[in-house]
Amino acid sequence: MPLIGLMHLVIGVGFAVHAMRTGRPQYWMYILLFVPLIGSIAYVLLELLPEMAQTRRAQKVKGDVADLIHPHREFNRRIEAARVDTVETKLALAEECERKGMWDEAIRLYQAAAQGIYASDGQLLTGLARAQLNCGDAPAAIDTLNRLRAADPDGSYPEAHLIYARCLEDLGRLTEAEAEFQAIAAYYVGLEARTRYALLLVRNGNVAKARPLFEEVVRASSARGVVITDADRDWLKVAKANL
Repeated sequence: MPLIGLMHLVIGVGFAVHAMRTGRPQYWMYILLFVPLIGSIAYVLLELLPEMAQTRRAQKVKGDVADLIHPHREFNRRIEAARVDTVETKLALAEECERKGMWDEAIRLYQAAAQGIYASDGQLLTGLARAQLNCGDAPAAIDTLNRLRAADPDGSYPEAHLIYARCLEDLGRLTEAEAEFQAIAAYYVGLEARTRYALLLVRNGNVAKARPLFEEVVRASSARGVVITDADRDWLKVAKANL
């Protein structure tokens, strides 16, 4: 028997054993043994591949069900991790608190992490300022951003710059806020800064200047090679709603 034919037969025998052990219909053993090449291909296409696809779907469904039953699973995991008292675990838990809108807890964690050699850490102070602003305390957020600026006057922190512009708007300092939004919109990666700038222009009564910005956001979202995040999709909806 030629070597290739022997290989096909061995594969067919292996699939036949698999069919027998997994309770497949008995006709598969005859197909696999008497027409090994075609039978093996048919077995893979009709039995193994659908089973693999079903298994993957089942795993996804299992994960989705677990999220429904335990919606705070990731949060609880990070709480457990935070018991290992490190800056990294505090940061991870603070970010998870932000995602859940637990601003006071996020502030506490950022403040606890931003101590000692991490007292001027850009990521921690930016997160702290963001949580303070979202908690409704724009003055505290500005104080935190000034602390960051004093510690690293030459540093580049786009997110911190955006938070500062938002703070000014929140405090009603609209002319200053407009200037800051215009500056950050020129280099901020993503759609948020330009959309917020356009919304402020509308608020300030400058609709004619805002419309081209909304149009630019829509064009930028469909540009080739641009990766759109979930947050960007939300800002895109805002821009489209204002056209």
